[in-house]
Amino acid sequence: MSVQASTDVLVATRPLSWPRIRACLAAAYGVVLVIFVLTEGVPTERLALFAWVLAGLSIGCVGRGWRAMAGLVLDWLPFIGILVLYDLTRGLADTLGMPVHMKDLADLESTLFGGTLPTVWLQDRLGPSDGWGAAGDAAWWHVVVTGVYVSHFLVTPIIAAVLWLRNRQRWISFTTHVVGVALLGVTTYILVPAAPPWYAANRGVIPDVDRLSGLGWEVIGLDRAGALLDQGQAKVNLVAAIPSLHTAFAVLVFLFFWPVISRAARVVLALYPLMMGLILVYSGEHYVIDVLLGLVCAGIVAAIIALITGAWQRHRHTAVVPSRPSAQQPLVGAGAAD
Repeated sequence: MSVQASTDVLVATRPLSWPRIRACLAAAYGVVLVIFVLTEGVPTERLALFAWVLAGLSIGCVGRGWRAMAGLVLDWLPFIGILVLYDLTRGLADTLGMPVHMKDLADLESTLFGGTLPTVWLQDRLGPSDGWGAAGDAAWWHVVVTGVYVSHFLVTPIIAAVLWLRNRQRWISFTTHVVGVALLGVTTYILVPAAPPWYAANRGVIPDVDRLSGLGWEVIGLDRAGALLDQGQAKVNLVAAIPSLHTAFAVLVFLFFWPVISRAARVVLALYPLMMGLILVYSGEHYVIDVLLGLVCAGIVAAIIALITGAWQRHRHTAVVPSRPSAQQPLVGAGAAD
């Protein structure tokens, strides 16, 4: 056998390198995920969503030893556990005997807007039977409505995954903000259970309001995706409208990245919470009051964490940097020859 032939055999039988294996696994993961989303819809249930995230991150640990996988589990398990606990607590919030705010909340909203409910006003003009198509048909913009609404379930874990891969300190900061918003939100749910517009309309408290957050799936023919979203919505507390955590997390993303992005990027990123708030009101998921309180919730958490972080950094700086001797006090050993 010639030298060239021997070389060809060695190249052909050489095992795949770990980077190539990881690349193949990542490609397969992407294909499976796309097929799942197109056929079943976006996973919105907490455990299912984080299972996809951890599966993707674990690909990067393949071939890097058990420590890499252990680090992934130890970092993410407490974070996921807290959010799952938040979901469970949120589901119990309306069973603790606190009165559910429904008519009083609708009356306050109506008073603030001159006797008109923004949700009713928007749906009367932009709803599925507004004359833009056949009666009852969803218009093209409902795809945008559903896309922005569903992004709430994806943006936070995706940002967390990217930060974990690129900058663990930033990941810790971001997940701390997320947990803070969740804890403040569930506290408010327990103390002030409140019904969203679609819920109040179903009980005749306000005029007819449809729940339109998942209507976009019908426009693009993904009815099963809409059914998956409906199943997820049915499992959560239906009277946990104050504050709007859809808004709170959108504002949180904006505030978190504000110091490190350009002015142009700030303008673009600011559109996200604005669109989220408008869509939540239009789709019947929240009153304007809920949206504003979601903004306040994110602001409070960001401010508290900033104060704590600033105080800790000042403490570390004081502990590390030695105090300088005053001009009037001689250095140690000065004048020893006197």
